[in-house]
Amino acid sequence: MAGTTTPAPRSRALAETLRRWQGRVLLAWARILQHTVAGDTRRQQHVARRNRAIRAAHARGVPKTALARATGLSEATVGQALRGEATSD
Repeated sequence: MAGTTTPAPRSRALAETLRRWQGRVLLAWARILQHTVAGDTRRQQHVARRNRAIRAAHARGVPKTALARATGLSEATVGQALRGEATSD
């Protein structure tokens, strides 16, 4: 079959280099997304979920001092969470 062209085989080293560069570019993209798009929203959701858990534990008899000790938060911050107020973190 004259005239049929097939692509030249790529060397294994070149393919591996391209693959590593693609990985680096994807990692950079993920980092940008993490620090811009997902950063603040994700943190706010995490804090809201934590505060709900604190309120639920307190409703089941866990004292405020134990909640503060276990979470590493100040008692004032735990108090804000228990009242449903926005916390500073």
